[in-house]
Amino acid sequence: MSAVSVPRRWVLPLLLGVLISLTFSGLVGCGKKQEVDPYVYTSLRAVMHGDTLSPGFLFEIDAPQFEFVRGNVALVREGNELEFLVADDLENRYASLSGALLGVVKTFTPSPTHLMLFRIKRGGVIEADSLPRPEYTLPKLLRAGAIDLETPGAALPDISWRKTASLKQFLPEEEDDDLLQIQTGIKDFVWVPAHDLPDSVRANPSEQDMAWYAVFPEATLRIVDLTPGAEWALHYLRAKDLPLVGSVSQTGFVEKYADRKVEYGELGHIAGTMKLNWFKVANTFVEGSVRE
Repeated sequence: MSAVSVPRRWVLPLLLGVLISLTFSGLVGCGKKQEVDPYVYTSLRAVMHGDTLSPGFLFEIDAPQFEFVRGNVALVREGNELEFLVADDLENRYASLSGALLGVVKTFTPSPTHLMLFRIKRGGVIEADSLPRPEYTLPKLLRAGAIDLETPGAALPDISWRKTASLKQFLPEEEDDDLLQIQTGIKDFVWVPAHDLPDSVRANPSEQDMAWYAVFPEATLRIVDLTPGAEWALHYLRAKDLPLVGSVSQTGFVEKYADRKVEYGELGHIAGTMKLNWFKVANTFVEGSVRE
C-alpha cells in the first residue's frame, strides 16, 4: 500500500490555521477571571489574635455566641474570650444570625479593637451585603498600669441620709482639693427615671430622662458624669446581675436634712452624687467618667 502524500504547499497554511485557532482560544480563556472572595474564613479567636492574615482585614467567621447586645454594640464570646462586634441595627438583627457566616472587618479605631459586620451569608447564599456603617460608642478599656489598684477601700454602703458626718467623710476637706478616690463594691445600682423629673415627664420618660443610682441601705447616690461607653458597660453588668466593683468618688451631698428626708419609692432617700473613676468588667477595667 502506498502512502498518501500531501502537497507541501498546503502544509504551512494548515499549521498557521491551527496556531491562530489556539491563540484565539487562549485569549478567550484569559478574559474570564475567577472572582476571589475577599473575606478569609477563620475563627473569631484567630482574627482577634492576629493568627490569620487578610488584605483589608476582611474575615468570615461563624456567627458567635452573643453574650450581650445593646444598640449597635455586642459582646460576643468564643470560649472564655469576649470581644466587641458592632453592626447597624444589631439589637434587632442579632437573633436571626445564628448559623450564618458573618463577613466582618477587623477595626482598630475607635479602640478597643473590634469587629464590624458588613455581610451575612447562609448556605452559600449572601443574604445581605455592604451593610451600612453603624453609629456606636465603645467602653474605654484601661490597662492595669493605667489605674491605681492601691486605691484604699471604704465601706461606702455604710453612709446614711440621717447622718451628715457619714455623707461628708468621703468628700475633700477643702473645696479646691482633689476628689477622694475609694474602692468599693455596689450590689444595687439601677437605671430609672431621674428622681427630680416633673410628674408629667416621669409618666413617659425618654432615655435622656433616665439616670443611674447607687442604692445603699440608708442612702442613695446619683451617679453622674458617665461616658456613653461606661453606660453601655453598666447595662451589661445589670443584665448579667453582676456587682459594680471599682473606684468611685463622691462629688457632693444634699445639705438640707428636709430634702434628704424625702423618700423616692425604690430609690429611697437621695443623699448626694458620685462618679465612677473606673470599674471592672470581666477581666478588664472600664473608664467610668472622663478624667479631668
